[in-house]
Amino acid sequence: MKLKEIKSILKNSKYFSKVEIEDEVEINGTISLWNKNDVDIFIELDDEDDNIDFSEATLKLIEDKLNWIDKNKKLICKTFIEDEGVFDGLNDEIEKQLAKKGKAKIDDLEFSAPLTEEEFSNSLYIAYINFYIEEDNISCNFDLDCEPDYLFGHLANIELDEDNEISMGGING
Repeated sequence: MKLKEIKSILKNSKYFSKVEIEDEVEINGTISLWNKNDVDIFIELDDEDDNIDFSEATLKLIEDKLNWIDKNKKLICKTFIEDEGVFDGLNDEIEKQLAKKGKAKIDDLEFSAPLTEEEFSNSLYIAYINFYIEEDNISCNFDLDCEPDYLFGHLANIELDEDNEISMGGING
């Protein structure tokens, strides 16, 4: 299948507001997730035999995964909080400064109390998503960013396998 044919299939999706062919094995688009517009999505295609297999069924698998991500923000954020020490480490530093000075300032952020999990989770959003299509398996990874920038310029990488099992890909940036 030619990339232009794949592009026309993707244009029928409710998720993709913009679709572009990047190169011979990658298509990108823009979607809305977690009430945030303009999340970049990249679809990398397996082209080992120069015959890319992409169909309405493949699009449905991608849309199912996007639906799952959109509906499971709490689980994804909770997994991030539990598996990475960023939230606890930030609150430890806030509490230490509050105890010493009665206020806390880390980089440009000021705190009068430790963050709640809800505040931290509500600040998180998806910066971009990469999809990987190999035969019948579709997996993805995506980076979480936040506003205010409680990650201090870093991103948290989340990986989802074909069964939507969440694993942490680490902190980068």
